[in-house]
Amino acid sequence: MSSPYTHEIRVTWGDCDPAQIVYTARIPCFALDAINAWWEDRLGQGWYQLELDRGLGTPFVHMSLDFRHPITPRHRLLCRVWPARLGETSIDFRVDGEQGGKTCFEGRFTCVFVEAAGFAKTAPPPDIRDLVQAHLPRDAEKRS
Repeated sequence: MSSPYTHEIRVTWGDCDPAQIVYTARIPCFALDAINAWWEDRLGQGWYQLELDRGLGTPFVHMSLDFRHPITPRHRLLCRVWPARLGETSIDFRVDGEQGGKTCFEGRFTCVFVEAAGFAKTAPPPDIRDLVQAHLPRDAEKRS
């Protein structure tokens, strides 16, 4: 496995709620932005290009987040992203958010590869499968 990709997010006052910490609903958005940035960095194409140029969608079927520490605008949020597992038609991503040296959240996100036109499950194209496999942890399990 290569090192996790790090996506830096500038947290602003507008991301916060009256408690002066990031509004909870923003955290999945930060994580999804980080996953899209992983695709752009590793593949050279984000979700927009995958969908429109290659006819490949990746809708999410599962998201889970464990919160460890509040996020504020005080520091940049570093989201570390890596694929955790690759199945026949699905992929799991891990996203861990860190700010000021403290882990703020740990997340797992699963999406399914679909043909965009018919929204039917499909295997990822060989170039994507090869790319993801090169970035999987050594102990990753195969799943469908």
